[in-house]
Amino acid sequence: MKSTTDSSGHVRPRRLSCAALWGCLLMTVVLVCLIRSTSNSVSTLSLRLFIETNVPFPAAVEEPNAERQVGTTSRPFSFEEAEASDVSMEDESIESGKQTGVLPQPLKGKQEGSDSNAAADAAAILHSSRMEQKNESATGNRSVVLQLRYEGKQLKNEPITESTIDGSRVVCDFTSDRSDTCWMDGDIRVPGRSSTIMLAPPPTDRIPTENTTWKIKPYTRKWESTMEFIKELTVTTATDPQQAPRCTVNHSVPAVFFSTGGFVGNYFHDFTDVIVPLFMTVRRFDGEIQFVVTDLNNRFFDKYQPILRRLSHYPAIDMDTDDRVHCFPHAQVGLMSHKELGIDASRSPNRISMNDFREFLRTCFSLERRSSTGIDQQARIKPRLLLILRKGSRSFVNEREVIGMVEGLGFELIAAGPEETKNLSSFAQTVNSVDVLIGVHGAGLTNMVFLPTNATLIQIIPCCNLKVGCRYIFADPAPDMGIRYVEYVIAEEESSLIEQYPRDHAVFSDPLSILKQQGFYPFWDIFLNQQKVKIDVRRFRSVLSQVLQSHVKY
Repeated sequence: MKSTTDSSGHVRPRRLSCAALWGCLLMTVVLVCLIRSTSNSVSTLSLRLFIETNVPFPAAVEEPNAERQVGTTSRPFSFEEAEASDVSMEDESIESGKQTGVLPQPLKGKQEGSDSNAAADAAAILHSSRMEQKNESATGNRSVVLQLRYEGKQLKNEPITESTIDGSRVVCDFTSDRSDTCWMDGDIRVPGRSSTIMLAPPPTDRIPTENTTWKIKPYTRKWESTMEFIKELTVTTATDPQQAPRCTVNHSVPAVFFSTGGFVGNYFHDFTDVIVPLFMTVRRFDGEIQFVVTDLNNRFFDKYQPILRRLSHYPAIDMDTDDRVHCFPHAQVGLMSHKELGIDASRSPNRISMNDFREFLRTCFSLERRSSTGIDQQARIKPRLLLILRKGSRSFVNEREVIGMVEGLGFELIAAGPEETKNLSSFAQTVNSVDVLIGVHGAGLTNMVFLPTNATLIQIIPCCNLKVGCRYIFADPAPDMGIRYVEYVIAEEESSLIEQYPRDHAVFSDPLSILKQQGFYPFWDIFLNQQKVKIDVRRFRSVLSQVLQSHVKY
């Protein structure tokens, strides 16, 4: 480089021309943009492939020094035939030898010692009106989430629909009426027995200064008192990446965290609180996802094996007893839930609907009958009717008279009590074979999910003034399943309560006043536990005759 000498005799370099200087600056800017663009593209492509496609993931890798535990490593399921429990009573004890590991019983707390199934039915009725008003879309302005971004960016409040994908993140949504959820992406570590799910940021990321801890109870009835007994999980970020626990099992598939506590064990709540939300949340992964469960209920996993083994190809991890540190690249904490026994396709991943769920059940249980095609009178084939018989509460006092009337109308009757409904796989086949399903309001009507399209569900609604709640639970979901719905409301004279209380009692004149003045359990005990039904067969016959005609093929 040439130099010049000033008047004092000092030597100084000649100034670069302006063009050369601007050229160097321009090249520097171009190189920086190319590097950042490449990095963001790879990160975005990786997560989009994970979210939007069913890309197969390799199995978990366990560190050599980690002890292996039965039922916790990521290998395909090996299930035995599931023995289903009574659809309306408590599940029977699981026979020894049918479990793949020794797992704890679900947390029961104050619910223990009570009729939890009837209590669950009552809870659904009591909260139905409030949830019907509040169960609005959680999109648009209501979808406010907490999002933690690294790479120097601070905590923000943004709608999920507008969030971008870059680097490690935690996104939590507490706006839903039914469940809270968090989505995590990055180096996720789950210390054994800690109830903690930790995101360990890369060492190059700046440590966030805002709140980095969120509390979630991963059960889908956040308005219910039963949430008191659901174990709370802590979603957090490591303040120092070097202090994050060392992984002992590395999974390449994402994880989903949920609880099988609460009302699980009641047939209706098994489906509406766990199975339907779980299907909606994880179906897009095509089995390549790991269940991590708190408040683990052995009976639930034994009973629903035909369903669960198709939603996840790996044995569930019991978060409460597993001592190892499990690590994942992605995680969903909590399940999405929209409504009772239903899915809002406009808000679900990949627009999954209840038709998709019912098609999934047909695959799980090899159900061949897709539609009730109508009754061909010339072929003289009787329509099949399934009558669900309860024992104890809400049972038929005049059961034989009801059965005789049904058969006299020309139906081929299948009467199913607790014994006939124990094997879920077998009973699903039975339900799929009929054209009409009848039962008094209760968990047994959940079997409507196995009915063929165009079949009819007849709900017998107990006395007194329980119509709104009962319709909310079983009538509202029916159209999305392609099922016809008919109801028969019990008159005071058809209820056993008429023998226990005078006609001017609040039981008949103002049932809700009992709830307000005496509380939940007295209300439940009267209307769902004490009540039995003595059907007026002449009045009921007219309802069944209309149903029969609606199924005739002309």
